Amino acid sequence: MEVSGLMGQMPSRLGYQPTMGTELSGLEERIANTDTGAITSIQAVYVPADDFTDPAAVHTFSHLSASIVLSRKRASEGLFPAIDPLQSSSKMATPGIVGERHYALAQEIRRTLAQYGQLKDIIAMLGLEQLSPEDRKVVVRARLLERFLTQPFFTTEQFTGLTGKLVSLKDALDGCERILHDEFKDYPESSLYMIGAISEAKGKTKTVPPSDPAKPDVKPGAKVEPKPNDKAKPDVKDDAKTEQKLKSEAEAKPKAEPKPAAPTPVKAVQVPPLPEAKTQPKDGHADVAHAS
Repeated sequence: MEVSGLMGQMPSRLGYQPTMGTELSGLEERIANTDTGAITSIQAVYVPADDFTDPAAVHTFSHLSASIVLSRKRASEGLFPAIDPLQSSSKMATPGIVGERHYALAQEIRRTLAQYGQLKDIIAMLGLEQLSPEDRKVVVRARLLERFLTQPFFTTEQFTGLTGKLVSLKDALDGCERILHDEFKDYPESSLYMIGAISEAKGKTKTVPPSDPAKPDVKPGAKVEPKPNDKAKPDVKDDAKTEQKLKSEAEAKPKAEPKPAAPTPVKAVQVPPLPEAKTQPKDGHADVAHAS
């Protein structure tokens, strides 16, 4: 603030000195090639809050001929080395230096990864099923490329437990070209994770056949005698055929009609006759006993 006031310049709102650009230029421009020699400088730059629009990052990256950007997001996804291919760049990546094929493949890979980054929001909101068939192919290629660009290092064997792989430039270009041509669209993504050459992906997808029980070595023409402890196993196929045959025969036979039940005999019971009723006199008056 005080220096900016003395120089008559507006102070930086992010807290950097107003002479930062000039000071960085004076340092970086000294690292240049001359007729008598060259200096190669490798610099580790910390980007505040991963913001590449920060003035310090802008001034620093403008003087670098190549940059390799490490991404926290890729590291959290387990993609190592966690290099962001879209943020990383090199001024020597031209057809005249790396070759036409290398340059074309690099541009196609960057284009595929950039399209996948744009489709991530749509996939998160609507799902992968709502994408067009062409966009789905782009997503599959990008995810396979992200896994194939991983590589186990020799220096991290004790941390990851994976043997380090040394991949040549030719193998890397061949693998990326075959992925872009959809040769591995039916392979699982895990088959391309932490491998060397692309040919190792086929070895990961091979299923191991079940091991057969150990068989004794028998010479041709020799007879094998059964062991006394061996029990004869029933033939499952014959049992199934026999059961099916019995079932069909049972269905073919006519069912016997049930016989009517014999009538239950009824026992005759004699009913005693009813007592006769006494007759009354004709005059209609009953006998009355008079007390004496």
